[in-house]
Amino acid sequence: LVAAIKRTENIPTLPKVLTRITEEMNSDNYSIKNIGDMMAHDVSLSARILKIVNSPFYGFPQRIHSINHAIVLLGANVLKSIVISTSAFTIMKEAMEGLWEHSLFCAFASKEIALWINNCNKQGKGGEGCNKNVQKTGGIDADMMFSAGLLHDIGKIIIATTLKEEFKKILEISKNDKRPLIDIEHEILHISHDQLSYMLTKEWNLPASIYLPIKYHHDVRLANDFKMEAAVLNLADFLTQAIGIGYSKNAFIEAVNEDSLNIIGADFGFIKHIVNEIYSFKDELYIFD
Repeated sequence: LVAAIKRTENIPTLPKVLTRITEEMNSDNYSIKNIGDMMAHDVSLSARILKIVNSPFYGFPQRIHSINHAIVLLGANVLKSIVISTSAFTIMKEAMEGLWEHSLFCAFASKEIALWINNCNKQGKGGEGCNKNVQKTGGIDADMMFSAGLLHDIGKIIIATTLKEEFKKILEISKNDKRPLIDIEHEILHISHDQLSYMLTKEWNLPASIYLPIKYHHDVRLANDFKMEAAVLNLADFLTQAIGIGYSKNAFIEAVNEDSLNIIGADFGFIKHIVNEIYSFKDELYIFD
């Protein structure tokens, strides 16, 4: 099955501009001007970056008109995330209605949870929404979590576009039997969308801090490396479905994963705090239109 999927022409590829930008950023003395010049050749990408940097989500006090200024403000990791997001957005929008909204909101939620954990690590249990059980970490890269949240369900695109009849059957069984999509995928395909998402993001040469949380976001107990990040992604995915943003094609919403809560060290107060923080993000989804 994997070999057949790799041979298909439907597998999404990242835009060439990302490769060139990544090569430039890996240089010891990379140039913002060079990156800006590369961006200028892709008008839609440049416009999208300016939209995002000027959105209320980032909250910069003044309007940003220069792509070079935007790159400086966003930084390398966010810039990569946005370029990746642009490619994934187009694929999702065309292939599965509602999935891009789910994925983008999950990206926002993943980043917010990561920022919250980092903040609690700095402030201790006295911080807003923090409690004594919050696990100590060396810090979670919130921008990488944004990318992981956006791309965690990209495997569904592969199934939907390369195995159309099987995908219809999976959706129908999940809806009728009220069972998680991932269980039906294993029964029919002997592989699931989280594994396919992992394979694809690894194929794109994205960092392990993105593809490993994606691989284990449905079973965080199996993660050895980036276990905390996998738990963050799992919880963000759950909250996105529970709030009802977009449509992940999963007709059955499972209960909150206690393993994720234990790994993070979160309680009901944490969930309430995060929901209050991320609910307004639903109004930010327009920035990718």
